[in-house]
Amino acid sequence: MIKKIGRSIEYLLKPYFKWRYWSTLYRNMVRQIDYFPSNKENNECIPYINKPGIAFSFDDSYRVYDWYKYGKDLFGYYDIKVTFNINGVNPLENYREHTQQEIDKLLELQAQGHEIAHHGFKHKTTTNYALKYGVDSWLKDEIDSLLHWMENHSHSTTNERFKKPVSFAFPHFVYNEEILKEIVPKYFKVARGHLYKDNLTNFNAVGYVPSICLDGYYSYSAYYLRKIIKLLKKTGKNLILTCHSILPEEHSGELYGVGKKASEWGTWRVSTRLIKTIIDEAKKNNLEFYTTSEIAGIATFIDHKMEEAVREHLSISSYKDIEIKELMKVKELDLSNKGISNLDGIEYFLNLEKLNLRNNELNDFRLLKKLPKLKNVSIDGQLSKKKKTFEGSLFTHLKGSCVILSLNMMAFGNSFSCI
Repeated sequence: MIKKIGRSIEYLLKPYFKWRYWSTLYRNMVRQIDYFPSNKENNECIPYINKPGIAFSFDDSYRVYDWYKYGKDLFGYYDIKVTFNINGVNPLENYREHTQQEIDKLLELQAQGHEIAHHGFKHKTTTNYALKYGVDSWLKDEIDSLLHWMENHSHSTTNERFKKPVSFAFPHFVYNEEILKEIVPKYFKVARGHLYKDNLTNFNAVGYVPSICLDGYYSYSAYYLRKIIKLLKKTGKNLILTCHSILPEEHSGELYGVGKKASEWGTWRVSTRLIKTIIDEAKKNNLEFYTTSEIAGIATFIDHKMEEAVREHLSISSYKDIEIKELMKVKELDLSNKGISNLDGIEYFLNLEKLNLRNNELNDFRLLKKLPKLKNVSIDGQLSKKKKTFEGSLFTHLKGSCVILSLNMMAFGNSFSCI
């Protein structure tokens, strides 16, 4: 009887505690942000430099079926990239390793441009494990083991492989300074935790980066999320939002098996409707969307041939990360005859004026519209079979650009220029 009364009181007080948590969080952010200069003082608000944005960060890869089923098309529709923080095992099923089907789904998310980041091989609480077995054992068992696992797995049909992770997400948000120093910058450029100071992150961040969690017992407040999104416009900083599963609100029941742990972890979920609300509100406020690695200043590419061509052009070895700030310095870029089929990553070249894309396999040029200083593009000799789509896509997305654009389409018997 007493337990029932206790649960009833807890249920009734939950909205109050939720309101108190989010209102306090928001007020603290306001106090901190007031000390930062407004973007109104900047002449330009430029992505990857000072244009604020949001990074969705999803934890625990035993939820990959939810990510794939409800997130893949949703993020594709809005044309945004997010970060998925993975483990090598499923802790709810006796720590079995991921199946090939699960690995394929993770790699297909990566192939869409999403970041696959490190979340510990077995999702062990960092400080507890290090205290019991030592920091070196934690590094070996949780960090090195997952890196080795990622290196040794590939997609069953495409042979796509995991990219070297740039960021790490602390399991359960738990960490200490000693462990942070052990993994940054030796293993990763940034390590994501939970709340810290103003909860925002600068571009080219190194070390610890905070986040705001939207699910579990933190729940969320749509009202305060809208207010926080509006706050971002006053800064040149970014907000990382931590989530876990993506599920429709009507989805209920035992999600990940039976038992107390499975039941508890099943509450760590956000709805597709909430994700849409955040995206729509952010776009309304002219914010960008980034991955955690992009906030850390590291470029990612979908097409391996595109990445190889960029590395060759800038003489960057395959062992080094490609820094976005270096790509911003480039004014001329020759990517001809590289077999490129996807231009993802070209949006980092914000000062690019001249671009040679001759003799590739491209049919989608929408990303070129994101290059404000682009004046000349050479694109003849594309091997795309979708000629009509190619021509229409090109004309639609480049004709309205506010730059002088010279286009040569000799391969299709067309040539035109627009101002």
